[in-house]
Amino acid sequence: MRLRALWRWIAVLALACAGPFACPVGAVVIDLVNAGSANMSAPSDDPGWGNVGAIGVGGGVYIGYGWVLTANHVGSGDGITLGGVKYPMLSGTGHRLTNAGAAGKSSVTDLYMFRIANPSVSLPFIHVASTAPANGETVTMIGRGRLQQANPTFWDINDSSNPWIWTETTAELANEAGFKADGAKEMRWGTNAIDNRGWFNVGVDVLGLGATFDPYVSTNEAQVVNGDSGGAVFVKQAGAWNLAGIIIAQGLLPNQPGGTSTAAFYNTSFFADLSYYRPQIVAIVVPEPAAMTQLIAAGGISLGVWWCRRRRAG
Repeated sequence: MRLRALWRWIAVLALACAGPFACPVGAVVIDLVNAGSANMSAPSDDPGWGNVGAIGVGGGVYIGYGWVLTANHVGSGDGITLGGVKYPMLSGTGHRLTNAGAAGKSSVTDLYMFRIANPSVSLPFIHVASTAPANGETVTMIGRGRLQQANPTFWDINDSSNPWIWTETTAELANEAGFKADGAKEMRWGTNAIDNRGWFNVGVDVLGLGATFDPYVSTNEAQVVNGDSGGAVFVKQAGAWNLAGIIIAQGLLPNQPGGTSTAAFYNTSFFADLSYYRPQIVAIVVPEPAAMTQLIAAGGISLGVWWCRRRRAG
């Protein structure tokens, strides 16, 4: 396949489909023809599969002590389902996170926490990363959303037109390819490498991380699609798995067919960088002293930079 320099834009994954925005992000799509049930159970080196559950049309992460972390545009729904068990939200416990007074940014961000009514869940405590993954560092994402169709899709693109014109074709030498998603939803995991960190806007500002869906990297190379919002992004640091991000949005190519129900190569997965929001998470959870010591283990908080838009060419 011929690779080309491509420009990407962010589609906010809001619950309501209105204005110029796309609909919420399903299971993460992986770069594997006829993926079937691949990656639909915990990986052998499990970062926290059982802690990721379903909230309405999106997902959320049970971090411990009764608390759930998700995207604000997913919200609390009527609680979270973990391992087939529904845990309703405890009334009055919802918290929307802020941007901690960052200059020129919206006061609130696209992250939300709530406590479940019955916190006696037999799941491990999830450590929130105190340091953001570096560019080039591999992360594992777990999302619960739409599944990819059995075969890849190929497009010829006329990028001299505004907007771009995409023509579906069976030719594998077409200038773009990817995977369409269907209406079924399941949890799936995949991997990708972080390639940017900075602020992005999805109606509100988010200090985030980005990872590009590159072809021919591995069968686990992944891209978020419709329904994945609120899912987890894990990174292994010093030999231990930490929760580094929450899935927020999908970066699309101009006029991309199917919007967030398609994963085209060179799309971007956008995550909230939890190392920045970690002090708020700790303050909300307020566990017993021993657990608090675990939560606030050493690690610096880095301030963000503007999102770097970059081009790839081949």
